[in-house]
Amino acid sequence: MAVTKLFNLLALTSLALFASTSLTTPANALSAVGHNQHLSRQGAHEGIARRSKRDNSKRCKQRPTSLAQADAAKTTSIAAAPTTSAAPPPPPPAKTTASPSSTPTPPSGGNGKGKIGIAWNGGNDPSLGNLISDNTGYVYTWSPWAPSNKFGLDFIPMLWGSKQLSDFDSLVNPGYASQLLFINEPDEPTQSTMAPGDAATLWKQQFQNRAGEGYDLWSPAVTSSTRGEDWMDQFLAACDDCSISHMALHFYDTNPQNLIDYVTHWHSKYGRNIVITEFACENFGGGAQATMDQVWSFYQTVMPWLMSQDYVTAVFPFGFLEDMANVNPDNQLMKGGQLTDLGKYIVYGPY
Repeated sequence: MAVTKLFNLLALTSLALFASTSLTTPANALSAVGHNQHLSRQGAHEGIARRSKRDNSKRCKQRPTSLAQADAAKTTSIAAAPTTSAAPPPPPPAKTTASPSSTPTPPSGGNGKGKIGIAWNGGNDPSLGNLISDNTGYVYTWSPWAPSNKFGLDFIPMLWGSKQLSDFDSLVNPGYASQLLFINEPDEPTQSTMAPGDAATLWKQQFQNRAGEGYDLWSPAVTSSTRGEDWMDQFLAACDDCSISHMALHFYDTNPQNLIDYVTHWHSKYGRNIVITEFACENFGGGAQATMDQVWSFYQTVMPWLMSQDYVTAVFPFGFLEDMANVNPDNQLMKGGQLTDLGKYIVYGPY
C-alpha cells in the first residue's frame, strides 16, 4: 500500500511539472504587449510606409526595391517620447465636441490651395477621393511613390531614409512634383536613424541640386523631443549652405498649447516657413490618453491657430489611416474609406 501511494504521488508531481512547463507563457512573449506604447507605435509606423509602397508597386510596371519605413503617422510617427502633461487638459467650455451638423458635398478635387495635407498609406485606393475639400492641398506617402489618382492634391515625394535611394532617384525627376520632403525622424533609432553630418552629405548629394530643378526642399522631420532639436542644430551647422525652404515638424502631445508653443519656437528660432508632417493628440509618455472630448478640444484649439498663421503652409494630421498604429484611435479621421466626424471637421471646418 505504501509503495502504491508513493507511486501515485510521484505521478501527480510529474504531471504538475509538465503542465506548469507547457502552459506557462514565456515572459518575453508578453514583454512587447502594452509595455512600451511608443516602441509599439514605431514598429507599426514602419508598416505604414511599407504598405504604401506595396500597394503602389502592384500597379506599376517598374518593381520598386525593398523599402524601410516609418511614423506616421501615422506614426509618425514615430518620435522619441515627447514631454507631455501628466493628463490632458479639460476641454474649453466654449468649444463644442459635436460633429458638424452637415457635411458639404465634396468638390471634384483639392487645391485651392488648402493647408490640409493627407498623410496617406492607402496606395492607389480611390477612397483618397473621399477626403478632399477646398481645404485640402497636399498628399504624401512616406515614400517617393505617388497615388495613381491624386484628386488634384500636390504630391510631396519623400526620401524616407537611405534605403529608398534607388526608388527616389528613379522617380524624382524635373516636373514629377514641386516639393520634396527629406528623411523621417533621423534622431529616432527605430526610424531613418542618421547622424546629422551624414544627413547633410546625403542632402548635398540628393536634394541640393533639385532646388535648381524647381523644387521647394523641406527639411528632415525630426521628433518633438529635445534631441530632435539638437539633431537639427547639428544638421544645419553641417548644411549651412543648403537650400531649405521649410522646416518639417512632427508633434505628439495631448496639450494643444504645447503644439502652439512648439511651432512658434521653431519659426522664431530658424526663421523659415513651417510644415507639420505628422501630429496628433497622443501621449507617448506613459500617462493617460485624452478622451474623445479632449481630442476634439485639442483639434478645435490648434486648427484655427494653425490655419491663421501665414508661416504655417501645410499641416498633416496623423489620422487619415485605417490602422492608427497604436496612436489613440480617437484621432482617427477616416474609417471604412469615409471620413469620421472628426475627419469631417479637419477637412471641412469651420475653424
